[in-house]
Amino acid sequence: MKQSIVEKIKTAPRCPGVYIFRSPRNVLYVGKAVNLRNRLKSYLAIPDIKTQSLDQEAECLDYIALRSEIEALIEESRLIKKLKPKYNVLWRDDKSYLYVALTRLPAGRQGQSFPKVFITHQNLKIERIGPFTDGKALRLVMKILRKHYPYCTCPKPHLRDCINAQIGRCLGICCQRDANLQMHADAVNTYKRNIRAIKTILRGQNKKLLKTLTNDKEREALETIFRHKEFLQNHDSSEFPEGYRAECYDMSNFAGKEAVGAMTVLVKKDGAWMPDKSSYRKFKIKSLPAGRQERRGLDDPRAIAEILSRRLNHPEWPYPDLIIIDGGLTQYRAALRVAAQYPAASKIKIISFAKPEQKIIGENNPSEELRKLVEEAIYRTHHFVIRYHRNVRRRELFDIIK
Repeated sequence: MKQSIVEKIKTAPRCPGVYIFRSPRNVLYVGKAVNLRNRLKSYLAIPDIKTQSLDQEAECLDYIALRSEIEALIEESRLIKKLKPKYNVLWRDDKSYLYVALTRLPAGRQGQSFPKVFITHQNLKIERIGPFTDGKALRLVMKILRKHYPYCTCPKPHLRDCINAQIGRCLGICCQRDANLQMHADAVNTYKRNIRAIKTILRGQNKKLLKTLTNDKEREALETIFRHKEFLQNHDSSEFPEGYRAECYDMSNFAGKEAVGAMTVLVKKDGAWMPDKSSYRKFKIKSLPAGRQERRGLDDPRAIAEILSRRLNHPEWPYPDLIIIDGGLTQYRAALRVAAQYPAASKIKIISFAKPEQKIIGENNPSEELRKLVEEAIYRTHHFVIRYHRNVRRRELFDIIK
């Protein structure tokens, strides 16, 4: 890639925006990014077909810094439609772009009908806004828009209020078969204004929309839409970046016998915690004294130490960024002692969750996101180890009967 492009990538801002690769004659590619510098650096590191093509053809790189990923999504759509970049058509990952489509419900008795709004991949012969490349971001945009500008999604007219009307996401009159629209003239006009606002926002004509809004609440709603995703993205990236890996450990036994342990894994992907079930592991505990009828929890620290030792002896399993122990202070200390024996594990953060106190040990001021992660990890691991323990007991009971 040209040195001038490389230098521009290295100095790109760390903010949301869109970027444009150009050749002397054509616009080659338009993309969006949550973090322009990080996204553009990937073009220097990944030798895929896209990078090779741009490396050979690109002579110029431009980017536009924006306030949020939502604005980047909408600006990317506007530029793709306007510039028709060469490679945006070729690199669709074998599926169509997304569009926001607007159609009309069958007219009611008064002859009035209302646009229905939905997301589609299909090339329908109706009014469409797009294309959009990021389905998750687009759905978030529509969710926020619907909160401030309610619209209809009902497939056909009906007699009673739909659930969306009951929760304020639909005006109700737009999908009721026998609605008296003369009595709801204000609502009819509101619905028309909502549809106009949605179209204007999705087409990137935000300044035009702001000029038309005289109501302070409506202006504030629009600003909220473009701040919302930016706040979520900044809050998210400050603590758990993409690819962040968390392992959680729990054990189960019956009066000190038939003790087993389990490990589950959650990975941050596209802003959400996703289970990596191929990395789940089961352990039969070997270190508990045989033949002793001990109360639940007496040897938990020893069991946790064994499980963690056996896990850390497998460096071919990707090491996590975070280890979560289901247990109290003694289990937490046992985990720290084990991890200290493995230099490669020195960067792994270890915490423990004491259920009776609902306390996270090892983190002085846990964030709300960390608490949610711990709750999700503990829930998944507990159910996983219980199912494993039941299977072990069932097999052992079957062996005794035989």
